[in-house]
Amino acid sequence: MSQQSSVDVAGLLAKLAEAQHAAERGELDPAELPGLVRAQRIVRELGGWPVEADSDR
Repeated sequence: MSQQSSVDVAGLLAKLAEAQHAAERGELDPAELPGLVRAQRIVRELGGWPVEADSDR
């Protein structure tokens, strides 16, 4: 049995971007930065959003 969930993609991406910027400013552990960038790409892929928007990161 498959179960579908819905997520506010824009809201999730905004939260991930906020965390990414905080890590870049040193407010969070900078070691988290690659994971935050990758998480944004995964969310975009699953949400059907263009992944190219993150290609410069």
